[in-house]
Order: sequence, then structure tokens, then C-alpha cells
Amino acid sequence: MTNSSGHLPTRSLPRVRPQFALWPALRSVRAPQDTWYLRSAGLLTSAVIALSILVAFDRLDLGAYTMAGSMTALFSHALPYRRRAITLGGFIIMLTLGCAISMTTAAATENMLWRILVACLLAAIIKVAHDASNVGMPPAVIPIFLVTALTFTPQTWQDLPLHIALVAGAGAISWCVSLAPGLVRRDGPERRAVATAMRATIPVGMDPQDPAARDALAAAITAARRTLAFARGADRSALEAHIVACERILVDPSLSSPENARANAQQILRARTAIPAPPLTDAERAEIRGTRLAHAAPRTFSARHPILAAFRPTSPSAPFFWRALIGCLASALTSWALGGDRPFWAITAAGVIVQPNLLLTWRKAPPRALGALVGVWLFALIAPVAHIDLLIAAVMILALNTLTEMFIARNYFISQVFITPLALLMSQFGGPLPSSELILERSVDTVLGVVAGLLAAFVIRNGHLRRHAKAAVVRLEQASRIPDDLDADGARRTRSEIIAALAAVAAAVRTADNEWWTHRVDETRVIAAQKRAHEALDRLG
Repeated sequence: MTNSSGHLPTRSLPRVRPQFALWPALRSVRAPQDTWYLRSAGLLTSAVIALSILVAFDRLDLGAYTMAGSMTALFSHALPYRRRAITLGGFIIMLTLGCAISMTTAAATENMLWRILVACLLAAIIKVAHDASNVGMPPAVIPIFLVTALTFTPQTWQDLPLHIALVAGAGAISWCVSLAPGLVRRDGPERRAVATAMRATIPVGMDPQDPAARDALAAAITAARRTLAFARGADRSALEAHIVACERILVDPSLSSPENARANAQQILRARTAIPAPPLTDAERAEIRGTRLAHAAPRTFSARHPILAAFRPTSPSAPFFWRALIGCLASALTSWALGGDRPFWAITAAGVIVQPNLLLTWRKAPPRALGALVGVWLFALIAPVAHIDLLIAAVMILALNTLTEMFIARNYFISQVFITPLALLMSQFGGPLPSSELILERSVDTVLGVVAGLLAAFVIRNGHLRRHAKAAVVRLEQASRIPDDLDADGARRTRSEIIAALAAVAAAVRTADNEWWTHRVDETRVIAAQKRAHEALDRLG
């Protein structure tokens, strides 16, 4: 692959459009950069350290609070370490704040209606914020479950400071554990991202007509570019050159060499020396320069603060927020009306399946419901063993998490089978509940949450997503038309406008994917507009 030097036209990446069936298969689309083993190792290390401290003080009954903080070690593994320190630190602070609000609500009132309102509002906020952030896999199910479960957990004012401190302290341990590998290999995430893209060229070369393989390659290239956007260091240019070489194969699969791609990916992952760059054409070097200018120049508010921008009233995420909130409220109130005293499971089920568009929500529902129901019965099998000792329960939780992370990017149904007993075991650290009661309540709550989430997605239509995307493309086309008599100030202003328009197109088109009852965006027009924008940025210097 690295020896190819064909003069191919430079083009922007095509948008990845998943292929959906009427009955969504239980198998998930594999993540472009699956680092489940790193996530599991981070959680295992963080949890063992935190739980060892509790064991030393003979307070393992507080393990649910340290486990909540340790769960933060699962996130941000696709980011370079410098960026990971900031992103993961903010994630830990926000999760601790959410847990503090939940526990304060539990201590302040026993009114179930108030608890439901707070839990649903937090679940909707977490759902939108998590999807808008860069924390990556796994999805928002873990923070939603942790925060909403604590809203219905008995709490006293005198214990509140200790419990909040345990969550924050375990989160601090997770932060240190997640950044520790950077002391040995500072560019590990960047190399993994590029190697994943190089390996994704192999199926394309073997079967150029396979749309799934081409979509996977496009997704891997996009993920690698997102990682390199935050990278620093001498090897960044070489890594970017390898990404451009992967783009060649996306354009012309005949350039693929599976043997070379596999060998080069292994070399990038294992080598600790400088990375040799493949030969590039002048047009490809211009594309890299234009991409760098796009990242280095001043960014818009949405690019600098994506989470805050997601909560603007005019944001395409606004209907997404209301879908999550109304779905969670409907499921929780129904569960309460049927006699449930801890409806956080219904809230979690509703919050998890609601996606930015209706078609993705539809795909999420069946594996979520079926996997959770099977997982409840798995819990019934292992609960007698877990109830023998809290330390056994903690070991089971860590084992179940490893299995969950192994499958969550490969098979969503199987991951739900393992994450359900994990969550049920965590909810019993304060005191075990009868297994028969949990099985019935959690089964009913799962069905209620899935149905409520689907209904909310159907009722609340996000029809303005396509309009946002089309308007963003028009703005990008207009910004890319550069007059011949621009002075230095005008060039800077034009460059800023192009960069803002590029960011707007990427966000709008990504969010608009697969929303029902809306008009399609012209993908050819999107690709052409992005290409002209990068060429214009290169001319502006």
C-alpha cells in the first residue's frame, strides 16, 4: 500500500450510510477502532485499586460508589493522551456532579414523582451530552444507569459527602490509570487509529464491490483523522500520509495490497522509531495542508464547545433531547403506576434506545429488549453465588464488564446479555434484594422502557435535520468561492468562514443520517463542496 504513487484525484471522504433492514439484525456494526481490551484493562486496574482501599477499611459495602467512578476508565481511549487528559477529566467531573445531584435528591425527598423528574432530566442531558462529546465507546448506557440508579438509592445527609468523595476519588484513580500508558508510548492512540484504517483496506482490496467493506474503510479513515486532529509530534505527518494512502484505495480499490497493508499496520503498532511516510502526489500534499489549516485556524463555537452547542434551542439535537426526556418520563411513570419503587431500569432502557434519528432507534430496540430479558435470567443463575460475599460480586462485575466490552462493538444483543446482570449486581451492593422480585420488575421495566422510547421517537419528528444539512452545504459552497483581489485580512476572514462551514456540514450531515420522513441530502453535492473547500483553504495558505 505504501508503495502506491498513482496520480488519483483528491477527494473528501464519502459519508457513511449504514444499511438497515426492517428487522434489525442482532449483530452490531464493528467500531472502526475497537479498543475493548484497553478499556477492560483500564477498568480492571482502576476498580482493583479502589476496591482494595475499601477492603482495607472493611467497607466493601460502599463498592457501588467507587465502581461508579472506576467506570470512567472505559472512555476516551481513542484520543491522544494530551487530549485524553482534558476530555476524561471533564467527563469525570460531570459524572461526579450528576451522581451528587442524584444522591442529594435521594437524601432531600422521598417523593417518587420528584425523584423520577430529576432522574429523567439527568438521563436526557447525559444522553445528548455524551453523544456530542468525544469520549467515544462505550455508549451512554453506563453513565445513565449510574446516575439514575443513585436517584432511587436510599441516602442520608451525613453519608452524602463520603459517597460523593468515593465517586470522585475512584474517578481520579481512573484518570491516572488511563493516562499512565502515555509515559511509555506517547503516540499509541494515533498509531492504533492509523493501523486500523490500514487494516480496513484489506477487505476492500479483496472484494471491491462489497459496500460494507467500503463503509468500514470510510469509517476507519474518519476515526483516524479525528484522532490525528488532536495529535502532536514528529510522526504526525507520516501518519497523515498513510491515511491519504488509505483514501486512494477507497477511491480505487485496485491499488490495495493486503499483504503490505497487514505488514505495515503491524510495523506501525509495534515500532517505536520514526514512521516512514508513503510517497504522495502534489494534490495529496495540498489536501493535508488544507486539512491542517482547518484544524489550526480559529473554530466556531460549536466546534469549540460541542456539548453546549447541542443544547441550543435551534440545534438539531433539541428534538433528540425531548425524545429521550419524554421516553424516560413515560416509562418511569408507567413503572411507578404498576407498583415499581425503583424505576431507574425503565429510564435506562428508554434513554439507551433513543438515538438521534428514528431509524437508528428502531434498530436499537429489539436487541436491547431481548438481550436485557435474557440477561435478567442470567442474573438469576449467578445471583446465589454473588450473594455469598461482596468480594465475589465485585469479581463477577469485573468479569461481566470484560465480556460486555468484548462484544459491545460486535454484537449488541450479546453485550446486553452481559451488561444486564452487571448492572443488577452493582445495584445490590447496599443490600441484596430477592432475585424473583428483581427478575419480574426488571423484565417489566425493560419492556416499558423500550416501548416508551420507540413511541417518543415516532411522536417527536426531527424534520429539520435535512434542512440544516442542506443549508450548511449551501453556506460551504458560498464560502469556498474566493475572489481574486482578496487582501490579507479578507483571506483570513474567508478562511474562518470556510472552516466554520466545513464544521457545520460535517455536524449537520452526520446528525441527519437516516431520519425518516425527510428528504435525502445530495451526497455527491456534499463531497464536491468539501473537496472545493479544502482546495480553497490550501490556496488561502
